[in-house]
Amino acid sequence: MVKNIRHDSFDGKAIRVARKKMHLSQVELAEGITTQATISLVENQNRVPNADVLLAILDRLNLDMSEFVSGDFLTQKAKELLGKVVLQMKHDALSEFADFEKALSQNAPTVQAYYILKAANACYNEKNYDQVIAFANKAVDENTPSLGDFYLFYAYRQMGTSYYFKGDIKTAQEKFETAFSLEPNLISAGDMEFHGALKGRQYYAEFLVEINQLDKAADILLEALEALRKRVDLLWVPDLNELLAKVEQKRGNNSEAQKRIHYAHVAAYLSNRKKTEAHLAELDKVKI
Repeated sequence: MVKNIRHDSFDGKAIRVARKKMHLSQVELAEGITTQATISLVENQNRVPNADVLLAILDRLNLDMSEFVSGDFLTQKAKELLGKVVLQMKHDALSEFADFEKALSQNAPTVQAYYILKAANACYNEKNYDQVIAFANKAVDENTPSLGDFYLFYAYRQMGTSYYFKGDIKTAQEKFETAFSLEPNLISAGDMEFHGALKGRQYYAEFLVEINQLDKAADILLEALEALRKRVDLLWVPDLNELLAKVEQKRGNNSEAQKRIHYAHVAAYLSNRKKTEAHLAELDKVKI
């Protein structure tokens, strides 16, 4: 759904121009959508309509999003959508992306975001890993304006995961390693990049466990947990410690594996992650 469009980013005059080109009165444009008074307020920049009304108006006037919102707004919206999908794993945000898809694809600064979000949509909604790879490749193409190394990192991670699901282990490893080389500094990164990097490490470690590179998996998990300790951040501690416990168990270090489960359990309790805590309580031999 379209939301949070500021008045200074919204061009109601474009709606007036399009309406007159189609020889529609305000009453005719409003019919079945809203009121004539609302159309007047919109055209005079005094009101931004809600999503359903706005999209219905655009459909009637054969307008697309890029014709009435600014490039600055689109860049802000692209980063907002990336934050929701990449970091918060809010896949329902992809329905909001659909409202802006055409505009983002036609606005040079947001083309990379468009490709990353298209890849995410192909993964979450369609399970089409060939499409994920195709869009992610476009996101990292040297001709695509980059929003920064973090987004290159994320696109390579998308490819690594997709090649793995397709069974191409060699290419998956190459893409994961490229992503890892572009990972933001875990200590100095902002919250968005930090948590995105940790999610990437989780995927990478899970891949390394599957191909039996247990020492490397343990190293990247321990480094991530140390960064969490230094940043006084518990969010990822349960997940990464539980994964590290799996690694230690596979390495034959059962006592270390149990210790990691206990750490994960305590962190889930302290961070009030009730479902995770309940799950870990069943595995933890040391009761809180």
